[in-house]
Amino acid sequence: MAKRILIYFSLIFLLFSCGNNEKERVTELLKEKIGTQLPFNDVKIAEIENGTAVIVDNDWCFWIDSDDKIYCVNGSSRSVYRVNNPECELAPIKAMYLDIEKLAK
Repeated sequence: MAKRILIYFSLIFLLFSCGNNEKERVTELLKEKIGTQLPFNDVKIAEIENGTAVIVDNDWCFWIDSDDKIYCVNGSSRSVYRVNNPECELAPIKAMYLDIEKLAK
């Protein structure tokens, strides 16, 4: 019985720590590209359409594909992206900000 409990809690720990690793990875990608334009106080992610959607501080929404290319989902993300970079391509996904917001954690 004790072994089952230990295995159960180990699996739960792995599930939660993997999500945090992905959040940290995409946050670092965005920080490298955008710089200090955003505070990054609150970052939420969701796996959507073979990529990772990211909402930063409840306003700026990005989508990152499997090759780590960053796309913009909404107008505010395009504005902040252009400060340090050329034009940000719109994300080639069907999901919009509100769809992502419902799924992001």
